[in-house]
Amino acid sequence: MGGVYEGLFRRESRNKPVFFITLISPPLTKEEFTFLLPFVKGGWEGFALNNLKKRIQQIKKKRPGYGEILDFYQKVKEAQDEVKVSLKIDPIKLKKEWKELLAKEGLSLIQKEDFPVDIEVSIKLFQFLCQIGKEANPHMAEQVEKINKALNNKKIDPKKLLGGGVKQQKIEQVAAELGLDEKVFSFLIQSSARPSIETGMERLRSELDPETWLKSHCPVCGSLPSLSLLKGEGGKRYLLCSYCGYQWRIDRLFCPFCNNKEQDSLQYFSGEGEEVYRIDLCDKCHQYIKTIDYRTLEELDPALEDLATLHLDMLASQKGYKRPVPNLWTT
Repeated sequence: MGGVYEGLFRRESRNKPVFFITLISPPLTKEEFTFLLPFVKGGWEGFALNNLKKRIQQIKKKRPGYGEILDFYQKVKEAQDEVKVSLKIDPIKLKKEWKELLAKEGLSLIQKEDFPVDIEVSIKLFQFLCQIGKEANPHMAEQVEKINKALNNKKIDPKKLLGGGVKQQKIEQVAAELGLDEKVFSFLIQSSARPSIETGMERLRSELDPETWLKSHCPVCGSLPSLSLLKGEGGKRYLLCSYCGYQWRIDRLFCPFCNNKEQDSLQYFSGEGEEVYRIDLCDKCHQYIKTIDYRTLEELDPALEDLATLHLDMLASQKGYKRPVPNLWTT
């Protein structure tokens, strides 16, 4: 498994309310947290990031081999969360009759390129991610050096890559022309636009009912899911959009990539002692999706749990199954 973290598997205050909150168990939900919001520095984002850091430390203790990549992940998440407060995102206007037609036809509200991106903030984030990427691993450091050289020579125009929607084809074209590792370059560009895209998705959330969509593609932007999540009583199943992060309900027995519902051709496996994570396999299309069971795990950041279980992806690959939407951090 190569990519952004190639080689990972070769190495085995005075503010009393803040102190009080850290002791609450189980952790607060966003709704419960609203009551204490005026007392907490950084608001919900700061509170969630604090819990995320604790979860990262828990994972590092259990799986020391993931330490380096998790440290890098934390730095990226901190940078992304920090810029969210300064984002200037244009509203996404939807006509009522257009929205009703899309819902009737089973089409998404918008396309990926329709998400407005704060170019200025995203470019600053891109520059910062390149900076911390120098210390991530030798391969990324080498790629960042090439990227910086291309930026200085005006061979890369971040405004063109981030403006008008983040198009993978444009990223691949620039990477090929400059001899860059497409995976690393794509990671840096997409991670830079992510705060803008997530903000746009949040503004569209009220336009949809996640319980009634029941289709394999995202109702917001039409993208494929990256993860499957089990939640609540009875373990309702939800899919997580690989592009905007929206979650929507789906049938338990269902392959989101070929719409297969035949029980005999759908199976799954888990790692020993890791039943909270499983790989759902489809024998019809020979593809898989990773599932996280949040009935026994606090829901903080599905992407983090995905990153911390890359060994399950390796096992699925060895069994001959493919992941249609690979993990951005490793592919």
